[in-house]
Amino acid sequence: MTVEGPRGARIDELDSVVKLADDVFNPQEGAFSMKDAFPLLFHEDNADDLRLFLDDGRPISLVGMFQREVALGGTRHRSCCIGSVCTDVNYRGQGLATRLMKDGLAKAVRDGADVFIISGGRSLYRRLGYVLIGGSEGGAVPKKKLPDAGDYSIRPWKPDDLPELVRIHSAERVRFVRGPEDFLAFLSCKRWGPTNAFLICNGKGRPVAYVVSSCSKDKGTGEARVEFIEMAGSRWAIACSLRALLKRCGAEKVVLSWLTTDEEMRAIARSFGWRAKLHESHRTVGIVAPELFWLRCEALLRERLGSEVFESLHFEVTEEGIVLSFQGEKLVLDGMSELTNLVFLPEGARDELNLALRAGSALARVLGRIFPLPLPDYELNFI
Repeated sequence: MTVEGPRGARIDELDSVVKLADDVFNPQEGAFSMKDAFPLLFHEDNADDLRLFLDDGRPISLVGMFQREVALGGTRHRSCCIGSVCTDVNYRGQGLATRLMKDGLAKAVRDGADVFIISGGRSLYRRLGYVLIGGSEGGAVPKKKLPDAGDYSIRPWKPDDLPELVRIHSAERVRFVRGPEDFLAFLSCKRWGPTNAFLICNGKGRPVAYVVSSCSKDKGTGEARVEFIEMAGSRWAIACSLRALLKRCGAEKVVLSWLTTDEEMRAIARSFGWRAKLHESHRTVGIVAPELFWLRCEALLRERLGSEVFESLHFEVTEEGIVLSFQGEKLVLDGMSELTNLVFLPEGARDELNLALRAGSALARVLGRIFPLPLPDYELNFI
C-alpha cells in the first residue's frame, strides 16, 4: 500500500475521483453519475479543490470543495462549500476524511475563504468545530389556499433568459453570488430528477421573479406535488403563480421553503393561512478566518452602529481566544464554534449563546444590534 496525499486532484484523475464518489453515493445499477449531478464540483477547473488521498494512484478518500462569493444581507464573503465527503469502504476508520478536512481548510483559507458552509451534519464536522445553524421554514400548501394569478404569467426558462435570471437573483440580499455560467450548469444538471425553472412576468411581460421546482410523489400518499428548490424576486408574484405551477405538474399541493429572515414571504404565508414550521437544520457552518471575516463585515457594522460606536468596539484574535471588547467590557469566545454561533444563530435560538455578560451589558446591546447575520440556504448551490 502506497498512500499519497492529502493533495488536490489532477485533471487526468477526475474520472477516477468521480468513480469513488459514485461507488459510495450511487452504487445502484443505472444511477446517474455524481458528475452529472454536480457538474461544477467535478469540473476540471475545480480539480485542485477536490482534496484526495490515493493508494497506488487510485483515489480512496475525498473531500469536495466548491468556492464562491456569498452575500450575507449587506456583507460579501468568500465561502467554501463542502460536499461529496467519502472514503472507500476498505480504508475507513483511519482518519483520512478528518485529515482531508484540515487540508481543505488550509487550502481554502490560503485562497481567501472566511466561511465554510457544509451540507449535512456529520459528527466529523462538529468534532472539527463547525456548528449546525438553522434559519429556514415552510411547509406544504394545498391548492385551495393559493391566491389567483392576477396579472402575472409563468413560463419555462430558456437560455436567452440567463441575463434576467442573474438580474433577479442578484437583487436578493442573501444569496450565493452566481453568474450566467453557474446558472446554466445548475439548471442543466440531473440533481433533482424532473426539474423546471420558470420565469414569472408581470402584466407588461417583464420578468419579476423566478422559481426552480421539482415534481415528485408524496412518500406517504403517492400524490403528485411541487417542491421548491429556489426562488428569487417578487414574493407576491411567486405566490400568485403557484396555481399555474401546480397545473403544469398535475399536483394538488406545493411544498414551500423560505428563510426566516424573509419577512415578505412570512407575511404572505400568514395572510393566506399557510402552515409553516421551522425546518431541522442541515447547514453546518464555520467562520474559518475570523479577522478576515470581521474586516469584510466592517462596512455593514459601521452602518448599523454608527462610526463612533463602531470605533469603540474592538475585535482581536489572541492566545486567550477571540476577544470582543466595548467600553471596558470584554467577551472571550473559545474558538470557531462560539464565534459562529454568535454571528449566525437565528432569532429564537440565541438564548443558547450563554454569553456570560452582566445584566444590562452595553457590549451585549451592541452585539444585539449587529448580529445575527443571515445565511443563504443551499438551493441550486447544494453540493
